[in-house]
Amino acid sequence: MKITVFDLVKHLELDNFCDLIFGVVNDIGTQEGLKAALQTEITKEELQRINAAALREGHHPLSFSLKQ
Repeated sequence: MKITVFDLVKHLELDNFCDLIFGVVNDIGTQEGLKAALQTEITKEELQRINAAALREGHHPLSFSLKQ
């Protein structure tokens, strides 16, 4: 299973989701750029870093089965 940025952001709380998407749209500036950013694949190592950061901030880690 390949995990994309879009798969990850679907698990965010609404406030965090809105902050992230608003920031990305401001940085990228185009619909095509946003689509490309959301389709970016996440590696197992990146998911581990994201989960470590979530745990440090008191959030639950994301659970995905990654097969590479």
